[in-house]
Amino acid sequence: MPGEDAVNFERVTKVYREETGRKTLTALEADFYDKLAAYIARLEASAHKEAQANPNSPKAMLLQDELRKVRKKREQIFTYRERKLALLASHRASGAEAELPNLPAQDRTLFDGLVALLKGARESAFGGSPFGSEPPLDAPPAPAKAGSEPRPAMRVVSSEETKRPAPVPSLKDHLVVHVLEDIPPFAGIDQTYHLRKEDVITLPKTIAQILVDRGKARVVQIAGAGA
Repeated sequence: MPGEDAVNFERVTKVYREETGRKTLTALEADFYDKLAAYIARLEASAHKEAQANPNSPKAMLLQDELRKVRKKREQIFTYRERKLALLASHRASGAEAELPNLPAQDRTLFDGLVALLKGARESAFGGSPFGSEPPLDAPPAPAKAGSEPRPAMRVVSSEETKRPAPVPSLKDHLVVHVLEDIPPFAGIDQTYHLRKEDVITLPKTIAQILVDRGKARVVQIAGAGA
């Protein structure tokens, strides 16, 4: 079993050769890097002790050489695995399958973090919302939370109704809002809106309510206006 393998010079060399010679990740136990760090710490202690006794002795020189090689192989092992994990994370973030072997805890943390980062970047790039990763103004409404008032259901409009002249908007259909921050241009039903901080503007209720709910505007109360 991989978890029973000791980490020594021969094991580090074996893992190094597998990582540099394959396109796939080598299966490693969850505590591999921890055992590797403990092995290097022991090497450092032994090399320091021998160097203090006689820095030119064959044993001191051998330990120093082993320590140098193990440190270099550790760096190369992680670098190769890092590249492979980044490619697999890109596949997973795009919705593709990504087969993973047993991973050390550090590799798993790196992979999960890369997937989350790449998914966030994709949502930001492909979301098409004027408010970043938030849904666009004309997106389907989110399910109502418990205790909240249900939104009116959509209805089918007949062909006769489409021939009737559109009613003139009234204050019952609109709200006057005070814009609290600059908002990137976004398309409404009949026009594109360009809103800037401190603008006071009349907007359709649906758009105004979304801006208010997202903290980007506040309703301006007008004396005598209907609810």
